[in-house]
Amino acid sequence: MLTRGAALLAALLVFACLLVGVPTASAVTHAASGFDPDVAITAVSPTVAAPDKPVTITGSLTAGSRALTAPVLTASLGTTDLDTVSSVRSWNAGTSQVLTRNRASTRPGSLNAGGFEQFTLTIPADALALRYSNANLPLSISLSNGVGGVPLSTWRTTLSFVRTAPAVPMHVTWLVPLMLPADSALFGPTGSARTAAWENAIGTGSRIDTMLRALAGQPVTWVIDPAVIAPPAAADRNVPAATSSAAPTGTSSSSTRGSSGATGSSSSAGSTSSGSRSSTPSPSGSSGTTGTSTDPAATLAAQLRTRLASLPSYQSVLWTPYDDPDLSALATSGTRGEQLMREEVGRSLPSDMAAVSSTSVAWPASGVDATVLRTITNAWSQKHRAAPVVILPKEAASDTGDITGTAERSATGTAGLLLYDQQLSALVGAATGDIGLRTQEFLAQSLAVYEERPATSRSLAIVVPRSAGAAASQLASIISAARKAPWLADRSGAQAVRIARSATPDTLRSQRTTVTFPAPRTTAVTQAFLTRIGTQRRQLSGLNSLLVNSGDVISDRLRLVDNLGSTRWRGYTAGATHSAQYSAAGLASLLSLVSVSTSPVNFFTDRGALSINVVNKLNRPVHNVRVVLLPRAIQLKVRRQAPAISLAAGGLGIVRPEVAAAGSGSVPVDAVIETANGVELGAPRGTKANLQVNVRPTATWIYWALGAVAGLILIGGVVRSIRRGPRAEQDVAPQPGSAPPRAATPGDAIVASTPSPTAAAPRPGDETATTDHRAGEDPHE
Repeated sequence: MLTRGAALLAALLVFACLLVGVPTASAVTHAASGFDPDVAITAVSPTVAAPDKPVTITGSLTAGSRALTAPVLTASLGTTDLDTVSSVRSWNAGTSQVLTRNRASTRPGSLNAGGFEQFTLTIPADALALRYSNANLPLSISLSNGVGGVPLSTWRTTLSFVRTAPAVPMHVTWLVPLMLPADSALFGPTGSARTAAWENAIGTGSRIDTMLRALAGQPVTWVIDPAVIAPPAAADRNVPAATSSAAPTGTSSSSTRGSSGATGSSSSAGSTSSGSRSSTPSPSGSSGTTGTSTDPAATLAAQLRTRLASLPSYQSVLWTPYDDPDLSALATSGTRGEQLMREEVGRSLPSDMAAVSSTSVAWPASGVDATVLRTITNAWSQKHRAAPVVILPKEAASDTGDITGTAERSATGTAGLLLYDQQLSALVGAATGDIGLRTQEFLAQSLAVYEERPATSRSLAIVVPRSAGAAASQLASIISAARKAPWLADRSGAQAVRIARSATPDTLRSQRTTVTFPAPRTTAVTQAFLTRIGTQRRQLSGLNSLLVNSGDVISDRLRLVDNLGSTRWRGYTAGATHSAQYSAAGLASLLSLVSVSTSPVNFFTDRGALSINVVNKLNRPVHNVRVVLLPRAIQLKVRRQAPAISLAAGGLGIVRPEVAAAGSGSVPVDAVIETANGVELGAPRGTKANLQVNVRPTATWIYWALGAVAGLILIGGVVRSIRRGPRAEQDVAPQPGSAPPRAATPGDAIVASTPSPTAAAPRPGDETATTDHRAGEDPHE
């Protein structure tokens, strides 16, 4: 049992805890029992405290799951300077104790469970009569139920104090990405799902739209994936019809090389062979056509391009390679990964966007070391591109210590390094936590960084996550507050790049940097995915050699395939899988639209040409179509395969391979239809079109047929003769009134030719006619 003195001492300790604002044991007990009120800070005015001026804190109190009958909020302020980043972090985390004094209180009014109420706390001017030049003051807001009650919960934050503006402020570059979300419907076939996905990605109300609106007046640097302004083609089951005339020719307009299981390369628009420059990818929906595109994605992209072209001068643009490739994963995935990285790097910006900015950046999603960075930057040099600016955590630099240096560095093989602060970036870009409390902590930590070297010109770079980061309104709030801090000054991305290019050379650490923010998720780049990309690229190489004037189609389809290596799929492997399935289904359909008719074929000779129909259901003409016959039985042999043919869009053609019969019967024949570079067309992958050829060689059947006909004729004659029997002589008796029969002409008599009785018959009215054939004879003879 406690003595009276001990009880008095315990009471004094509790009172002291209340006075200094330290949470008491009862506050911890309430928190542990499920008490969950919440305080959000809306504004601190002024943002940075000044000597002898009051500070007003506004916010809201939410009761949580339990009602508050008489809530009281108390603001307590200390005078100890939290002059290091670690001291600021430990105070906010509740792991350090600093003496504070109650400076203001308010009673919001009773609240039911889940109810909330606005509040205002004003710290008096005399509490800020301090001698510091700059200081981070510990501030806490505690909640109790009734005046003098035990604190139920406490929220810790800081109040930054500045007497006079620093002469050498730190410059800050704000890097805000504009990327596509991890939505596989963006890369699906034409339809409502794809349209809705692009509306959600870049249309009104999208994250990109809200970012551009909310940060319109802020000096941010946009880090943009060009895919947002040039969507790839839809994964449709046919190619778009060309409005211009395109007749089949003898040679292909472009060539694409590929090998099974390996990532191929193309010299068509938008993709290049190693060492060759690529041309600008065409926006989706305008491939091979003239006039205005009707693709909703392309229409939205055109509107976004107009907005980007009219950005204010204090905002800069940096471009990632197309599809924001997962550079750190690709650079460590062997030859296939490096090849895909080069293909993405090799694609050019549309000319109007290159006029906005031509600066390319490499932003690895996970840690890299000097060797990996060299592999990444080699992709730019191998594609004859200007070296990129590289965005990395500041810990990647070899001279990083406890004291923050400058964000702009130079390094071999790059156009400069932008080294960002991971801790400060997490406060700005995190998606969770009260933005007011995060703003106060950002100001405190940045002031602590400044106080490390207050007279030295230094700089910071702050990055926002590619996705799932802070809302646009929160970013606008914290950037606005930071710009009011006298120890910070604006620096655009363009200015930072110029400084980095001429900065003192630096080297990266030999060990891979640990990235904590933005926290890297599991990459979707695996050997299985790279193999799938290689297979689809080989199919596209066949389509490229097949189509007439195919550069626009191939470039768009290649981008559809290559997007599987994007950083957007980190943590969303299922989405990458669906995207790959869309692309694979579209390609399989395209290749199946040029096929062989499988109707039965008759071959009734020893040797000659078969006539086989080939159908082109593609919306464009094709050429270099080859059909190879592979008989499955020895009764038919192919003497010479048919030459390649060309077909009009939606046209029909005939190939005539030369064959020879070696026997009779119905012969199954595999008809392999393929492109000039050996990519199979027509039947589903792994199968072949099967023809049934009825073979009846002449040497066998013609003699049997002729013999059968002769036999039938002979038998018919014999039967007829038997049925008629032998002929017998008959005496013909004269009929009454008829002339007597003439005597038979002797065998040795000479018979003169006489006119036909019919021709000599008398005609009515013919006076010279006579009934006696001998009337004209000379009577003297």
